[in-house]
Amino acid sequence: MSNNNLIDEEVDDLEIVCTLCTEKIINAKFARCDSCGKSNHYNCAKITPTEQRSLELRSNRRLKFFCNDCTNGMSALPQILSTISVLQDEIKLLRQSISECKHRDITSVDQQPQDFDIEQVIEEIADRQMKRRNIIFHGVIESEKLNVAERQAEDVQNVTKTLSLFNDNCPNIIMTARLGKKNSNKPRPLRVVLDDPRTVTSILKRKNLYKGPIGFSSDKTLQQRKHMLSLKNELERLNSIEGGQQKTIKYIKGRPKIVDIDLSKSLNSKNPSTSPTKSGSTTKM
Repeated sequence: MSNNNLIDEEVDDLEIVCTLCTEKIINAKFARCDSCGKSNHYNCAKITPTEQRSLELRSNRRLKFFCNDCTNGMSALPQILSTISVLQDEIKLLRQSISECKHRDITSVDQQPQDFDIEQVIEEIADRQMKRRNIIFHGVIESEKLNVAERQAEDVQNVTKTLSLFNDNCPNIIMTARLGKKNSNKPRPLRVVLDDPRTVTSILKRKNLYKGPIGFSSDKTLQQRKHMLSLKNELERLNSIEGGQQKTIKYIKGRPKIVDIDLSKSLNSKNPSTSPTKSGSTTKM
């Protein structure tokens, strides 16, 4: 056995399985992930002959091999760190609001500070990652057909008409789902899942350009909805103090913040709308 990164000898007695093809590795060369230790056949991992020779060096080996899971995890790390930073800002604002309420002798059970443990943060991150591909549509007429598949097909058709206004090539819709109990007075919100979160971001950035009867917004977690409610309450308080609508809520680098209205106009001029882009692929090191 070699240097724990590559095994190029017979492995008859070892239960080593390629995580890509799920077959045992017997009398074959394979690479072991430098991060988690998982093993992959050269062919399964699509390792080129040049890369093979580099990986087989017994000393001064500079090339690193990472399995698909570790590569995807590393590519998602910047987004995870950004989400943690957003959560920290939201927690700070919530605690500040609670402190102000206490100062005004306005207290309740719901306003007591909460301890956020790591499990809550991880769960919130996972929830936000999952919702990044979603758009919530409001005002899309519900079908009266009895068949579920036919109703969903009609929802997709109606949503496609709206999405086509933002892009000549309509984004790929993975699935749709109505939210809440059916109401005869108005249609329920419609959750639409797209294949690329960047397409969702591009559409939401330009939603103010749409003047039709259908409304749409991002799919927010419970924590995000609480944070937005806290911001709106704080915005109302600040505007009442300043005697008019002097401030507004503006998304800055993906985070909702209270800003002066003049600053909001300046930010809009510096951030023109962009067209949706296609997702890329992971890169093996």
